[in-house]
Amino acid sequence: MPYAQPTADRDVVPVLRARWWEHLALVLLGVGGPFAYAAASPVYSSGDEAAHVDYAYQVWHGTLPVFEKGLVLMNTVGAHPPVQWTAQHPPLTYVLLAPIVGPLVDAGYINAAAMAGRMLMVVLSVGLLYAVRAGANAMMPKVRHVGIAAAAVVGLSVWFVRLGGSVYNDMLAALLLATAFAAAVRLVKGLSGMRAAIVLVIAVAAASTTRLSSVPLAAVIVVLVLVSAALVRRPRPALAWWTAAAAGLAALASSGWFYLRNLEITGSISGGHPEWAADHTSRVARPPLEVAFDASFWAKMLQQFSIEDNGTHLPGTVIALANLLLFALPVAVGLVLVVARALRRRPVAWDDVLIASSAVGIAGGIAAMQVLHTAGGGSVLPRYFFAMIPFLAPYMAFALLRGGRLRPALLAWLAVRSVLLVIEVGATLSRDLYGAQARIFPVAAWVGVALALAGVGVVAAGVLRDRQSNLPSAASLS
Repeated sequence: MPYAQPTADRDVVPVLRARWWEHLALVLLGVGGPFAYAAASPVYSSGDEAAHVDYAYQVWHGTLPVFEKGLVLMNTVGAHPPVQWTAQHPPLTYVLLAPIVGPLVDAGYINAAAMAGRMLMVVLSVGLLYAVRAGANAMMPKVRHVGIAAAAVVGLSVWFVRLGGSVYNDMLAALLLATAFAAAVRLVKGLSGMRAAIVLVIAVAAASTTRLSSVPLAAVIVVLVLVSAALVRRPRPALAWWTAAAAGLAALASSGWFYLRNLEITGSISGGHPEWAADHTSRVARPPLEVAFDASFWAKMLQQFSIEDNGTHLPGTVIALANLLLFALPVAVGLVLVVARALRRRPVAWDDVLIASSAVGIAGGIAAMQVLHTAGGGSVLPRYFFAMIPFLAPYMAFALLRGGRLRPALLAWLAVRSVLLVIEVGATLSRDLYGAQARIFPVAAWVGVALALAGVGVVAAGVLRDRQSNLPSAASLS
């Protein structure tokens, strides 16, 4: 539940009003930024989008792609990969996309197929914000506005906007993992029982069929439930073990066959082709420790709330400072405050410590996987760090909600990111891309920006006006 039960009749109306404006804000933020990017960026202009659409098209015709066989999709604009370099991914995203893009490609509307696929990603983006809100409210049920603030943090992040407006498999993976995490938190906090366990099992199984990198992250979520059952007796140990076993078996049943297929075809479960990358790209393998201590690697990967590769013409120091103040600092402050609060309580709130530890563990796991990916000759793409934002956003929100009823930190954060969003969409519209490109839709892009800014306005107004709630603020609980 996002709010505690009201203690008197006078509390009912504010609670319902808060729910109404939060739903409005979630939809506006979930649609606005991704829709703006979908309209501003030509379809197939990235190196991967055609491969993702092709995967869905092949699924539509009852086959799975093979790396060496290349693409069946014959897009004449944008980038056309020489091989099918998304073939190593499990097929759930493409099963959802297939009935959308398949008929359009068959009818000859290849560009429209990609745009229709982008609209599905926009819908999934809204779902992700709801999952983040649910998880944050379950983590801190007594902290007013933490759920909507966490959702706003995610909804205004650079890669939420980009991935939500492109045909990739990241958004579905993020949605399912955030859903699994929210269900696990409800179990750990004692807010739900069997219903949350069932949601967790389904979400973990589905996440395993989106990306291989989702599997270890889902395992961390399941371990959180088991450790909590052992330490704080929530959930009941029997339910925890049933949930863990069911999640493992469901994941194995849903995706095991595909990873065995990867092993048979490519010789590895991941299905990667590092030898092809070494022969056809300028990237080289490096020792993992060299990557881990490479400052330029971290400067690039941490570009989650301001980015330099989109023609924004912002100085590098401004981008680094923006990501420090908008990302790294709120995460660190929020985690320290939440854990310190938990350790000061008597008895110690070990459930909060465990949840924070799992969020940090997930973020660390994502970082470690990217270090290894880069060390093996993979590209340095900050897109891959977006996967940690839904888990860290509640702690960012907790930090930003401090400062009294006027919420100055949150309002300043929203204002800065809103300005950067306008700059980033404008830069996307003005890009000079190589080769023939599909048309873009500037008016629609600015409509999307307006929707996102309206969502920001709803969040700001709701947080400032909702002062009658009987719940304490973040500052009073730290």
